[in-house]
Amino acid sequence: MTGAAPRISIIVVAVGAPFERVSESVDSLRRQTAGHWEASVVASPDEIAPLRAAVEHTGADGRVTFRATSEAVAPAVALAGAVASTSAELVAWVDAGDLLEPVAVERVLGVADDDVDFVYTDEDELDDPLAHDGDGAPSGPRLKPDWSPERLSVYPYTGRLAVFRRATLDEAGGIRPELALALDHDVALRVGERARQVVHVAEVLYHRRRPYLGTTPARAPAAAMRAVAEHLDRIGFPATVEHDPERPRLLRLRPARTARPPVSIVIPTGGHRRVVHGQSMNLVANCVGSIVRRSTYPDYEVVCVVDESTDDGARAELVAAGRDRLRIVPYREPFNFARKINLGVLQARSDFLVILNDDTEVITPEWIESLLMFARDPEVGAVGAKLRFADGRLQHVGVVAVDGNPGHPYYGFPADFDGHMDNARTPTNCIAVTAACMMTRRDSFESVGGLSLEFPLNYNDVDYCLKLYHSGRRMVFDPYAELFHFETSSRATGSVSEAELEALRARWGRILRRDPYYNPGFGGRPDFVLPLAVSAAAG
Repeated sequence: MTGAAPRISIIVVAVGAPFERVSESVDSLRRQTAGHWEASVVASPDEIAPLRAAVEHTGADGRVTFRATSEAVAPAVALAGAVASTSAELVAWVDAGDLLEPVAVERVLGVADDDVDFVYTDEDELDDPLAHDGDGAPSGPRLKPDWSPERLSVYPYTGRLAVFRRATLDEAGGIRPELALALDHDVALRVGERARQVVHVAEVLYHRRRPYLGTTPARAPAAAMRAVAEHLDRIGFPATVEHDPERPRLLRLRPARTARPPVSIVIPTGGHRRVVHGQSMNLVANCVGSIVRRSTYPDYEVVCVVDESTDDGARAELVAAGRDRLRIVPYREPFNFARKINLGVLQARSDFLVILNDDTEVITPEWIESLLMFARDPEVGAVGAKLRFADGRLQHVGVVAVDGNPGHPYYGFPADFDGHMDNARTPTNCIAVTAACMMTRRDSFESVGGLSLEFPLNYNDVDYCLKLYHSGRRMVFDPYAELFHFETSSRATGSVSEAELEALRARWGRILRRDPYYNPGFGGRPDFVLPLAVSAAAG
């Protein structure tokens, strides 16, 4: 080790922990390939002497110090005191028995530039042979996306290893021991709100000895609900937080009854019919009828861009379904989905727009409120819904790019599938969402020139979202707005154009090759399905 001052202080929380587990954690620090670290092992006064003896049985290490609490206190209180006593520019904490990969500190310090306030890595779990017949092997890898504020708003995905700039952590209020059961989530939310940059290291560098508290209890703790509720209040997000009624271990957001701006729903249609749910139906009349019957949002209009070739009977059904909510815009040019949407937006009267396929059907009554909950943030470019096939299977939970190919993860998966780290059930950032149901702001739409006419059939929505992403906006998959999507009803199956895909790659090849919300640890599997091995056992 050189004489340079340590850049990172690592707290090992040892209160009430088996001494051998503390030794394992400290040993994993001693094996670090980067030397600019210091560690503080914190325990109660009566634990310090025997703990020091156990840890230093192979020799003392000047980088490791021992800190006794003033009295017997809870681990979260001990952690708060230890963090307050650190002097390095960066700080992290490790629970006794948890292990770091030898390159963990090196990887973190390699990305912790002066304007980076928060770094997090991937992680997994270790079987505990002291507790059962496990062999200590890693399992349950948590492969995370890059910085995803909408995801973090309700789900503690950043987890460990989490490294914070000490000054920023202090500005955010430090450790709050009263939220011990949601401590990591609470700190990540408060630091994330003010961080200049947040960096994700997409490697499994942290091995957690005990199951992750954010997902294992039968019911999310009250501390988690408080942390999220206070976060929503601080950032002015128009929602309340509650337990997911079907997955009480998770939290969900519910749109607040705040200001309700007008919304325009733009639907392109040719008035086609198809057998759905066992009966022949006028698709657009069914779609609009479901909006009018089921939507609870009070202030919306439906703008249907209708092909000139649409027969009078289909038009009459549409008018009967839409009633006074409906405005019809005639379309007289050759089919071009992007052009039809742009025309509908020009005729729409509202600043919040929903682009909607005519082969959809509303499921959740608060679907508009839910989409608007996210879309009201000017930094959010587009919000997509959870779409289901007629039999309930998943059709859309966001768009992912793998090796230059955009696609739908979990396409055709069971209706109740939760996804990796519950990413099919919680709000998730993604590079794009489908225009089969997409809410966007008019100012966003106009700032990037709407949908590009170069994509008349396919990928116009992906291109639109990538234009928004390039401008600094985020896309959000909203799991709380659910609709049926009777896909391929609008045009023939197999109509995806290779020329349009090549044009998309030519324009957006860099991001399509490295989707920031797709972890390379999945090995090219678009469904976030884990490979057989994603990390080596901790050394």
